[in-house]
Amino acid sequence: MKQRKVISLPTNSTKIYRQILAFMNFMLNLTPQERDVLAELVSLNNEYDALPEDKRAKFILSTDVRKEIREDLDIQEKQFNVIISKLRKKNMFGKPLINDKNILHPELQFKPDKDGFRIEDNLEMTAEIKKEKIEKTEESKKEKIPPKEYKHDATKAPVVEEEEFDFTIKIPDE
Repeated sequence: MKQRKVISLPTNSTKIYRQILAFMNFMLNLTPQERDVLAELVSLNNEYDALPEDKRAKFILSTDVRKEIREDLDIQEKQFNVIISKLRKKNMFGKPLINDKNILHPELQFKPDKDGFRIEDNLEMTAEIKKEKIEKTEESKKEKIPPKEYKHDATKAPVVEEEEFDFTIKIPDE
């Protein structure tokens, strides 16, 4: 790789988890509301990291903490339970985002420090996309003009699935 590009984004402790998950969303394919809930769970997982993992997982999804999360995010109980259920069904690298013991996926157990969080992506060139796929993509872009309310806040935009990408993700060595 010849060229490197570093982009520094402003953040703070209240929005960094949402920003990281928004960036990772090409792998997670979560709705904005699912990202908000997952961001709260990741944040709480870090906040209570002094507890052993199994006790922390039970505590984070306890009735009282669930209620606090719902109130913070202004989500009804029924909707919150549906979101948690969906997060349990979604996978990353072959493992659920939240397992049956309420433990977060290992790749979601990231912890920003006082300087923030650094993400590095390596986009490796693979086989070229056929010309007809490019034309279809350009046609679909013309049809998918986002509403004005998404112009300055991409976290509110709906998830758009792109099937044209052919990539593999190498699972990091554990």
